[in-house]
Amino acid sequence: MIYYDGKEGMVRTSNELDIEMMKSKLRRSDINEVWASHHHTPEEALRLSFEMSTLCLTIDIKGMPVAMFGISPQTLLSDRANVWFLATNGILKVRKSFAKQCRKFIDVMLKEYPILENYVDARNKLSIRWLKWCGAEIEEAKPIGAEKLPFHHFSFRRNN
Repeated sequence: MIYYDGKEGMVRTSNELDIEMMKSKLRRSDINEVWASHHHTPEEALRLSFEMSTLCLTIDIKGMPVAMFGISPQTLLSDRANVWFLATNGILKVRKSFAKQCRKFIDVMLKEYPILENYVDARNKLSIRWLKWCGAEIEEAKPIGAEKLPFHHFSFRRNN
């Protein structure tokens, strides 16, 4: 299913081929983050995120997946979901058009779960800046994960 179709690219439902095409091309910051948090390889991070998500979307530029993102519920009955985003450097080609659309996608996810949250590596300044721009509440960094490096907890909340 196509959720957005623009001049520069589209956002569509993810598939297994996206994992295969992206696993060796993730941004260095994403590789560092998934390793520091869980000791996952890029393929493991993409596959687990894909498999655990109730909504998993791909940003596609002319048949090439450049990012995957989605939400995975924390428990079956929870009103909270983990929101995630993994990308290749290809995301830079559509960053302006995606930035214009990303708040709409967050709103769609917030309709499913009133609280979206996760952690972001404190070293990942670009992602932190983007999360703030999207309206995330970002907490002070604390050491967590497999490497006990500083990560910021962040969240989005539905406005009632």
